[in-house]
This record gives sequence, C-alpha cells and structure tokens, in this order.
Amino acid sequence: MTSESKIQASCITYAKKNGWFVLKVIRCNVNGFPDASFFKDGKTFFVEFKTAIGKQSKLQEYVESELIKQGFKYYLIRDLKEFQKIIIEM
Repeated sequence: MTSESKIQASCITYAKKNGWFVLKVIRCNVNGFPDASFFKDGKTFFVEFKTAIGKQSKLQEYVESELIKQGFKYYLIRDLKEFQKIIIEM
C-alpha cells in the first residue's frame, strides 16, 4: 500500500507541473485543516490525502463541511489517478 506522504507528494508534483500554486499545510492554527490548498486562475480547492484505508477524523469532517458551506471544493484523495481527474476537470 502506498503511504499517505507518497500520495501527497505525487499529487503536489503533478499539480505544480500543471501550473497550480500549492500551499502544503505543515502546521496550522486550525486543527483538522486539509493537507494542501491549490490555486490557479482564480480557482481554489482543498485536499485531504489518505491511504486506501485511511479515515478522516471527526474534526477533519467538520472542517470539510465548513469549507464546502463557504463555497469551496474539498476532496478526499487516495491516489494520483483520482487527483489527476480533478486537475483535468478544473
């Protein structure tokens, strides 16, 4: 199984190669905030990376719902292929 950090690294590299500005959250004053934020051409979306069996915490689920309520796109990504589809759609 691929580790969460490897999934994250491959997705961030792919996004950068496709012209996205990426903000990877290492430490944040908001617990449960998504792992990375992606920005390009006035578009913004947030991603939480998990392995195939990884689960969001209740706090992560809450932050997801708050971001969606504000009109942002939020994705739970488990592999590069899934992420590539989002980049292509954006």
